[in-house]
Amino acid sequence: MIMEEMPQEVVFTKATKTKQGLIALFTEEGFLFSVEEDTFFRFHLEQAIKNSSPLSGGELMLLSAESARAKAKQTALRLVGVRMYAQQELYRKLCQKYPSGDAAWAMAELQRLGYLNDEAYARSRAGALLRKNRSKMVILRDLAEKGIERELALAVLEELWQEQGEQCGNDAAIEKLLNGQYARKLQQGKVQQVQAALARRGFSFGEIRRGLERWNLENPTNDIETYEMIGE
Repeated sequence: MIMEEMPQEVVFTKATKTKQGLIALFTEEGFLFSVEEDTFFRFHLEQAIKNSSPLSGGELMLLSAESARAKAKQTALRLVGVRMYAQQELYRKLCQKYPSGDAAWAMAELQRLGYLNDEAYARSRAGALLRKNRSKMVILRDLAEKGIERELALAVLEELWQEQGEQCGNDAAIEKLLNGQYARKLQQGKVQQVQAALARRGFSFGEIRRGLERWNLENPTNDIETYEMIGE
């Protein structure tokens, strides 16, 4: 409700619980807004409805502010119920729909409830990207875009690499790609296409060259030529 439209006084006639767990407040004219359950009891609204006690404009302004924050919190809970979010990523998304103050309050509530953990998010996101054979540069850029600090992103990557050993890292990712989806192109002699594809994935020229040299050693019958990388 817009503050300019706030009545000087109102009497609530009914309150019902919504599917989202909020309390919907009604006057004789119909639905006004919804608040969280703790707000409902903190403002003694159950007693006010029972006694038909009027609420002043000031009290309504406070309730309206509580209502706006409750909606931001419900949206945040709905979003994290679908997938994990980094804190900054979720905050930016909430700010697209709600004032920054309401978004910040909702974020604090989710932190209090234990729904937000940047380290767990970064680990899950980085692990998924590693399984897709993404390069270190691409993973760090992706996490930065989600609002993960670089120091945390680097620490998570180092931890994952240590856990997975030789099966992890840029060299391992290139090897998997060359022996997987790019193997046919190499067998067809399309080395430059493979080099360009790997470069677009964020691997360095040196890493790509080493990978191709190893592939040559393991597949001597193909005898492909490693082209000079553009810009090397």
